[in-house]
Amino acid sequence: MSSLNKEMQARTEGMAYAFRIAKEKGIEELEKEIRSRNLTGISLNLSRKDLNKASEKIKEITMDTFSILTVAVLHDEFGFGEKRCQRYLDRMDQKAECMVDDLCTWEDYIQTIKEELNIEMQIRWNK
Repeated sequence: MSSLNKEMQARTEGMAYAFRIAKEKGIEELEKEIRSRNLTGISLNLSRKDLNKASEKIKEITMDTFSILTVAVLHDEFGFGEKRCQRYLDRMDQKAECMVDDLCTWEDYIQTIKEELNIEMQIRWNK
């Protein structure tokens, strides 16, 4: 199948998917879906339920790998031992829970880091 035919098929499937959401759940839900897809850059081939399930696994893997890398750096570069590394992991969990509970946002952390440490940080969202 040529790339033009694949593109047309993808567009047709996308329109059918959008129609199904609007018909079953309303235009507001379609707007949410569009915002979510634009933010993540994820294909329409996955339902939101499948997408949420996959993204949870991706988040878990990301947190695990980030934690391992961070503890390795804290130990190797700064001489942190077991207690200090565990203290770091516990504090990171607390900060993550604050976000889950909507007590703070990424922007709050980014702004605090800028103000207190003069370090510019950002999240490279798919925009």
